[in-house]
Amino acid sequence: MQLKPLKLVTLITEQVLREQIAKKIIELGASGYTWSEVQGKGPRGTRRDAVEGNNIQIKVVCAASVADAILNWFAHTYVDNYACIAWVIEVAVVRGDRYVKPGQ
Repeated sequence: MQLKPLKLVTLITEQVLREQIAKKIIELGASGYTWSEVQGKGPRGTRRDAVEGNNIQIKVVCAASVADAILNWFAHTYVDNYACIAWVIEVAVVRGDRYVKPGQ
């Protein structure tokens, strides 16, 4: 078994942003993403009775350059105006070549 070092970007934000974020992630070079509805409590308390649905979590396994592009775009586009958080961690992935487009 051979592991490939990659990045795992995690974004948590409002459900209403899912489609535009997903589209941009692909435009920025990711080969795909996974999303799910999530709940939790943070500095602003618990989000209740959300008009547009729960918060979502989007995960992207990608090359470091793509992770940087996603995080920079997300921070400049959403962080100041929406309930959201983002982070990146290093991961080692089985069949990691599937998550990197040629030239990355």
